[in-house]
Amino acid sequence: MMQGTEPANPNTDPMVSDAVKAVRDRFGAVGLRGLIALATSELARVEKAEAQLATIENAGHVAEPAQQPIDAADTQAWLAYTEADPE
Repeated sequence: MMQGTEPANPNTDPMVSDAVKAVRDRFGAVGLRGLIALATSELARVEKAEAQLATIENAGHVAEPAQQPIDAADTQAWLAYTEADPE
């Protein structure tokens, strides 16, 4: 498809750029539209999870079971919130 050199965005992780280029090269505009729709949905979920985490007071809070299944977005939001290294 559209191979070539694009100007690098210093604010974008190379892994993200590579993933977008892979979708572009394999699926074209249709794939990029699907990626944007999926990314928009995931962004809303992560922002909601981060907002929920931000309301938790660290002192004296007793953890409660999750009311919905926990997924990767929840885990990533927690790691970002606590600045924990996943490894």
